[in-house]
Amino acid sequence: MARLAISKDFLTEYVRLDKRVQRSVDQAIATFARHPHPAQYLETSQHPQNDQLRIMPLDGPWRGIVLAPATGDTYCLVTVLPHDMADAYVSSPEGLQLILAQPFGTWRTFLHPDQRQIAYHPGYSGSAQVTGGPGTGKTVTVLHRAAFLAERSAAPILVTTFAGNLAEALQAQLGLLIPDPRIREKIEVLNVDRLAYRIVRQARGTPVIADERTLRTRWAEAATATLFTLAFLKNEWEQIILAQDLHTEQAYLTCARTGRGRPLSKAQRSQVWQATQQVTAGLRTAGQTTHLQLANEATRLLRQAGTPAYRHILVDEAQDLHPAQWRLLRAAVAPGPDDLFIAADPHQRVYDNRVSLISLGISVRGRSRRLSLNYRTTQEILAWAVPLLGTDPVTGLDGEVDSLIGYRSPMHGPRPQQRLTVSRAEEFSLLTERIGSWLSDGIEPHAIGVAARSAALVREAREALRLAGIETVSLNGRGDTKAVRAGTMHAMKGLEFQAVAVIGVEQGLVPEPAAVTPPAEDAATHALDLQRERCVLYVACTRARDHLYVSGTGQPSIFLHP
Repeated sequence: MARLAISKDFLTEYVRLDKRVQRSVDQAIATFARHPHPAQYLETSQHPQNDQLRIMPLDGPWRGIVLAPATGDTYCLVTVLPHDMADAYVSSPEGLQLILAQPFGTWRTFLHPDQRQIAYHPGYSGSAQVTGGPGTGKTVTVLHRAAFLAERSAAPILVTTFAGNLAEALQAQLGLLIPDPRIREKIEVLNVDRLAYRIVRQARGTPVIADERTLRTRWAEAATATLFTLAFLKNEWEQIILAQDLHTEQAYLTCARTGRGRPLSKAQRSQVWQATQQVTAGLRTAGQTTHLQLANEATRLLRQAGTPAYRHILVDEAQDLHPAQWRLLRAAVAPGPDDLFIAADPHQRVYDNRVSLISLGISVRGRSRRLSLNYRTTQEILAWAVPLLGTDPVTGLDGEVDSLIGYRSPMHGPRPQQRLTVSRAEEFSLLTERIGSWLSDGIEPHAIGVAARSAALVREAREALRLAGIETVSLNGRGDTKAVRAGTMHAMKGLEFQAVAVIGVEQGLVPEPAAVTPPAEDAATHALDLQRERCVLYVACTRARDHLYVSGTGQPSIFLHP
């Protein structure tokens, strides 16, 4: 069934059209959607030079200009013109080239009808949620919703996510979407850690964040006086004590430990509490804190002030936020209509966090929508990547099991390539060859992404590519925009590329052994860790729009299907 997308540039034009023309456009879009053969509703140009452009009939002297797909069944409404100008536009070779010549990044702001219905809803009575698999347009829906709210409200709006590089990507996309600086300046883009950092800094001065090496040393020292590993103690602290913002031993002794598979006696809980107090006391003495501690502190400061900082908060990649970060966002926005707009996909959860929104005072009941059509990744890539997730059920933020039933793509392309080599040098040689081929085919360098599970392997791959004359830049950096992007699988989260190479997908690297709890220590956590590692690989592979290349050395990862 043919579908109609809406160009982001046309949305800007739409609000300036006469109300009668707007109604005509709305009616034409509805007619297209209801038509038994939607493509036949569109008129073909009398001039054959541009066989990808169509005319959509409207009431009166206006016509819509529609781009027909080269492959797949998704059309795109580009603009509306008077009848005579529409004919000239469609018959001109420049008309088609004007659309097709857009850089890869501009396609990330296009909005499809089902996304548009959610993004331009006149008003939600409370918090709202949109879910869906990779490429279904959750992020672009968030951005359009932010633009919609900014045009109608003078109050400050926050667009946030869990990582700094994702916030930078959102910032860039908003720049493409909103040309009017007066509207754009109403929207602040800030990841949650930076929001907490700023609130605390304004209250008591600049906080010092403890680095992971320091934390690991402190937990190792605390673990020596217990029968627990440092990983178990750190996880218990983050997923139970900080997650519930517990301040006394008695509170910890009586709290629920949902999601933790290893039961603890009262004596064992007391031992864990003492170990966590040793670590937190050491941090206080050193004048240091962690991001999660900072989120809890920032929440207390906001509650004491009693004045929420924002009228609307929009959250992208919400499945990876920790309960402490959710409490911060709840405190930062006043409860009411359109307070929180949340985009999430639990199948892309790459961190340990498990959250029930309702327990944190956030209800999306009756205001949750699911997107099931992937407009970014080809069906061939999806069919290869979805089995990576395995068969274990996945729970969403609303506590319900989330399913990928019906998740598909209307677009088609080449099948993913999978290569296994006997040496790392051979793997890098094939990687260089593959990327060189993509560049020769005209793919923009920055539309190519390279991912590996470890930062060390990323560095090795970048050096191999450099020696072959292919410049790269870190996913987290601000380097040459004409360079190939490279980073860890985690850093790929929320990004997208025309072509993606995922390397080192082999036993010993994927899953990452250090990231998986031994089953003897905690069987439930072991299963969750394995599922998270599956999600990490799935996320990296589904960043690809048209081309996916997966390689490894030695034995293939246990996640790869034959």
